[in-house]
Amino acid sequence: MTKTIWIRRALLLACGVLVGIVIDRTWQYGMVPTVATQQQQQQQAQPQAPQQQQRGEPLPTMQSLPEEVARLKALLPSNSHIMMDVQWHWTNLWFAGQAKNWPLAQFYFNETRGHIQWLIKKSPTVRSQGPEKEQVNIQGIFDGIDTSSLADVKAAIEKKDSLKFAATYKTMLESCYACHKSVGRPYLKPMIPKTQVQSALNYDPNATWPE
Repeated sequence: MTKTIWIRRALLLACGVLVGIVIDRTWQYGMVPTVATQQQQQQQAQPQAPQQQQRGEPLPTMQSLPEEVARLKALLPSNSHIMMDVQWHWTNLWFAGQAKNWPLAQFYFNETRGHIQWLIKKSPTVRSQGPEKEQVNIQGIFDGIDTSSLADVKAAIEKKDSLKFAATYKTMLESCYACHKSVGRPYLKPMIPKTQVQSALNYDPNATWPE
């Protein structure tokens, strides 16, 4: 009986030693995660906070959103600023067409049209300066011009037709003036440009410098 008890105790002791060895080896080789490892895994599993929040800058809230939108709107250029860009590109277009530099003319045509579209995206309607102060649908006016007089200028450039270009350019100016009058600004009278505004660009299509 005593021998049997001794054998059981020896077996229990041997099992305890084996369990201890297994735990030690698994801990040593990282098979059992430590508390730090568990915390690191939890942090990696969490979604990364936005960069703005990580820098300590507060994100907009529903209460602060109107103020933030108003601040961003104040950074937009005015309609007159955009139209100055339109005038600049449209003037350059005239001299590019006169020089028969049709790739350059196409460039300035695209820039002019793109800036007008930018204005319309910003202000699809404009309050008239007339006595009634009504809202004028600029988008609708441009849609009509874009498929008529402006499209004719584009066609003249594509055909490299100097005579047609001059005629359609003038017709487009008349369309511009009709738009100016519709928003109560009849004093803005466009004309064929007389002075070249782009002085740092060579309009000669046969220029050999720089290359």
